[in-house]
Amino acid sequence: MAKITSINHIAFAVKNLNESLHNAIEVLGGELMMKFESLEDKYEGACVKFGTSIMSFITSYDPESFIYKYVEKHGNGIQHIGLEIDNIEQYVNDLEKKGVKVDTTEMSDKKFPESLVGPKTGNGVVLQLTGWKEGPFDATYEGCDRLCEKYTQNPKLKLIVGNQLKK
Repeated sequence: MAKITSINHIAFAVKNLNESLHNAIEVLGGELMMKFESLEDKYEGACVKFGTSIMSFITSYDPESFIYKYVEKHGNGIQHIGLEIDNIEQYVNDLEKKGVKVDTTEMSDKKFPESLVGPKTGNGVVLQLTGWKEGPFDATYEGCDRLCEKYTQNPKLKLIVGNQLKK
């Protein structure tokens, strides 16, 4: 039976990315992993390492972006939680059999399959299900490299600042 194996990251939608990164790094003591942009969904963001955990921060300055709309409605806050799944294909299939609506748009990515479950099932927050085939994006140098690879191989994404973790 497929299952959730861990919380991969917590993503915060924020009004000002630079202020949020300053707070996360300079005040709270996090370490910048990388910065990125979603060309299709019109948002930018960054991942910050805290020990073995990751927080990501995403923002948009485009009023048509779902992130911009989220922040306007809710203010800064948790937008989604990323979950590691041991067998994502089976897990998504099991959820759908239970009547859960799953966005499988990114499941076609053979190396980095992901899906989304809405806030109704996620107790008020979107759940990003990840089942990357060559290992998770995690708070290790190698995990950050995998994430950077995803942002360079997918034409809908753009890597702005690559892996900043020390080997």
